Formats: sequence, C-alpha cells, structure tokens
Amino acid sequence: SQADDAKQWYQRRVRGKTKEFEERFSPLVLTTTGGVGPEMDKAMKRAAKLLEDHHGEIYNEALAAIRRRLRFCLLISTLRSLRGCRTKYSPAGLNEIDFNL
Repeated sequence: SQADDAKQWYQRRVRGKTKEFEERFSPLVLTTTGGVGPEMDKAMKRAAKLLEDHHGEIYNEALAAIRRRLRFCLLISTLRSLRGCRTKYSPAGLNEIDFNL
C-alpha cells in the first residue's frame, strides 16, 4: 500500500542519514510534500505537549501551530535560497506567537 511505501521510504532515509553522521543524532526527516518521519513526528508532538503543560495551550492547536509555522519557515527559506533575501533578517521569538488562533 501507499502508506507502507512511505513508511519504508522514511526508514531508508533515517538509516542513510544515521550512517552518514555515525549515529550521533536523530535525523528529523521531512519531505517536500509535507510528510514527516517518525523522529520529526515525535519531536513536534513533544514540543506541543510541553506547550500544553507549561503554557496552558491546547495540545491540538499547539501541534497545528507548530506544523504551520514549520511549513512557512521552510517555504521562506526555500524562497530566500532561490531569489535571495531582500530585507534584513529578523527572526520572530516564541514569545510573540499566539497559539490560540
């Protein structure tokens, strides 16, 4: 099935990156179609859980906001790499983000 093919693809990518970097880290695998590998999924869920526990955010909304923010950050970095940055870079801090949209 298509889900099994995707799972195998993620596992191959993780094994390849782990070998490449001699198992010193857990690779956070992302695809260009919006899919994430198992380690990246765990990392995003952990971040959402921490936001829920420490800041009182709703878990589902926090997870959706993390995914949305990641997509836009990746889109911006892709566009900047293709056309160059035309303004001074100023990253937004987490204090400025409202997760209860």
